[in-house]
Formats: sequence, structure tokens, C-alpha cells
Amino acid sequence: MTTIEIAVQDAAGARIARQEGADRVELCVALGATGGLTPSVGLVRACAAVELPLGVHALIRPRAGSFVFTDEEQAVQIDDVRAAIEAGAAGVVVGGLTADGTVDEPFAAALADAARQAGERAGRRIDLTFHRAFDMLPDRLAALDTLIGLGYTRVLTSGGAPSVPEGLAALRELVAHAAGRIQIQAGGGLSPAAIPAARAAGVDAVHLSAKTTVLSEGGPGGGGAAPVEVTDRATVRAAVAAAHAA
Repeated sequence: MTTIEIAVQDAAGARIARQEGADRVELCVALGATGGLTPSVGLVRACAAVELPLGVHALIRPRAGSFVFTDEEQAVQIDDVRAAIEAGAAGVVVGGLTADGTVDEPFAAALADAARQAGERAGRRIDLTFHRAFDMLPDRLAALDTLIGLGYTRVLTSGGAPSVPEGLAALRELVAHAAGRIQIQAGGGLSPAAIPAARAAGVDAVHLSAKTTVLSEGGPGGGGAAPVEVTDRATVRAAVAAAHAA
């Protein structure tokens, strides 16, 4: 059975994921606008209280754009890792690159150390996911070896392609190279209908946002009826069925 992770942006999304049988959630904010940014401590705490089987994994990303971070941006992320775990996160989703296109190994190590230390204080093991910065790398097999050496739990990847369906051959290669040493989680442009093909590539888990937009009830003086992203229950249900099919 393939593990399924749903990207959510609020506690309501986490509840839908749990009710429909998802294994875990990746929690972020501004998903549609930026690809996802760090959630607040209060939001992590609220979603952790939902008690999914494999918990809440908080995305740690301070801004949109490049995954090459300044020293100050790195320090912020290390603090956010500690804060998310203290608030109840079962894992963190992190990453950073060098300007010449490799994993920023010292930063990745510092993130891992911060997560492990915070987990020890909280009395629980913390999962470490390297996010889709991985897909920006020209040599993903070498990057995989680097992350294995640093003790990361998994990578979230489309195989370097714009979407998982376009990256299936590369995902198969990553799965073969990983050889069980690190989990390969397929994510990026993934729909429920495409999950069987992703599973056939041998990945350990699949990830999708299952989001839709609705108009907010702003009303006079309430900020108007701007669209708001929410988790779509039917999409989650279909994705879980595809991921958990025998």
C-alpha cells in the first residue's frame, strides 16, 4: 500500500484528509500563489490536534522564488523547524540549494540537526523530507546520496519534470538508486487518475494538494468575495482510493 500525503492549508483541510483516510498532511500557506510557505505555530498546533495516522509535516520555506537562501533566511528556517516541532509537527519539509546547483549540504545538515534535537526534547522521532528544490538539481542521483548520508527520511519529487506523469522514467531511476535507503515520494501536478502510474513506478508515497477555490463570504466591509483555496473532499477521497488500492 502506497502512503498518501495531502497538502493542506488549514485545520479544516487536515480534518478532511483524516476523515477520508489520508496517512499524513503537508501543512503550508499560500500554496496556489507561491507553491507553499511556512505555516504559523498556531496553525501547526491546530492541525496536529487533528491526529492523522502519520501526523502533520510542516513546510519550512520563508519566501517564494529561489531555493538559494541567505544566512539570515537559513537562520529563520532553523528557528521555524524548532517551533513547528514544538507545536506538534511530526515532520518538517525543508531544503536549500547552492548557487552552483547542488544540495546546500551544511544548511541541510543544520536543518536535520535542529529537527532531531527538537524531536528529542519532544520525545518523538521526526521525519525529514527534502522538498521539490530537489527537482531543480541537475544531478539528482548524487543529491539523493547526499541526503541519504544526512539521514533524511524522504524526498518529494516529480523526477525533475513539470509533473509526475512526465517524470515517471526518472522516478523509476530514483527508486532503483534509493534501493530502500530513502523514501521517494511522487508529487507535482499529480491527480487521482495519475496515481496508479506513479505507484507502478515504485514510489513509496504520493503527494497532492487536492485543492479547489471558493468565494469567501466577505460582504460589505469584510474584504469582498475574493477566492479562497480549500481542500476538496471528493478529490481526497479519490486520491486515497487510488493510493490504497490493492
